[in-house]
Amino acid sequence: MMSLLLILNGVFIIYSILLSRGIYLDWEIHGFSAWLKSLGVLKLLDIPKVMLGCALIFLSIFMYLGARIAWCVSLILLATIVFLDVAVYQQMDFQSYFSFILVIGLLMSWRAFPHHSLTSAGFVAFICILSLLLFSMLGSLYIGEEFKPHITTLMDAFYFSIVCMTTLGFGDIVPISTNARIFTLTVVILGITVFTTSIVYVMGFLARGTRDIVKKRIAKMHNHFIIIGSSALASQLEKGLREQGKPVIAICADKSKASYDAQANIIEGDPTTLKTLVSANIAKASWVVTLSESDAENTFILLTIQECSNVDAKLITIINQDENRDKISRLRPDMLFSLASLGKEIMIKVLCGESISSSDMTDLLLNKYLKS
Repeated sequence: MMSLLLILNGVFIIYSILLSRGIYLDWEIHGFSAWLKSLGVLKLLDIPKVMLGCALIFLSIFMYLGARIAWCVSLILLATIVFLDVAVYQQMDFQSYFSFILVIGLLMSWRAFPHHSLTSAGFVAFICILSLLLFSMLGSLYIGEEFKPHITTLMDAFYFSIVCMTTLGFGDIVPISTNARIFTLTVVILGITVFTTSIVYVMGFLARGTRDIVKKRIAKMHNHFIIIGSSALASQLEKGLREQGKPVIAICADKSKASYDAQANIIEGDPTTLKTLVSANIAKASWVVTLSESDAENTFILLTIQECSNVDAKLITIINQDENRDKISRLRPDMLFSLASLGKEIMIKVLCGESISSSDMTDLLLNKYLKS
């Protein structure tokens, strides 16, 4: 229903403008260019409305398919039409009220357009940007003598169009007439709405698409390693395992992603919640290593892991303060690791002149500082 109403609105806009302006000069006899010039100064503003009407008809096809990007752009275009009628034309007719009602209808029916598709988003954004660029270039060439300096070439028109659409406004090309100023204002308004919205929407969809790819990759992992924490030890361990070709997932709290490399498979979220651990496919993991800098957080993570069903992964946790060893050991992790105690034993051997062999290191790690 909304798609059909959008088509009717677009057809009504185009028909009413062509019917009312055709009385000035017969374009079939004198040619389209002469008819266009006969529209006068203010009548030039009908050109963007005609293009907006064509865009609404085009977008209705994607709205029928439930595309969210088409809904978003259509809402902006309808609001722009209402703005032009109120602020520029300073008149409200049946078509203006109809567009306003459609704006309300689109806002109320936003749930009917849930589909996100990179193909439709990219196509709609490309068509909108291309249409706006063509309108801006042709319009600036049509009234090129009303700018200072004059716009006489396609390159000048393209440059001026990009500057207006992106609202940069360098000031090297300035409109010097009312006609040119109103045309420039129209391009700026459409640039802020259509151009910016299309670019931001596509970039946001690409970012969401990248996250979806990572989620699908994680869902297919099995016998992988899960590193929890954002400490230097956690990032180095994740990098080392990844360099050896091991499947590894890192879980860190929000805004701690910078601790890891860009190539790492990272899940941002609270590691003490079941949702975050399930998203890391913990049921199929072989090892889970908690390397938070807080013993309290490591304890809560272990408690949350124990609440997960069908978890056969071995658990390794780090002890930041030795006085918490007995408390954490009550949760029965497969291994406990204390950097402070390990470093103390090694330093004692070095200071006392004792040699440290590989068997000594193995004994320190497996027998004393890793509790099976």
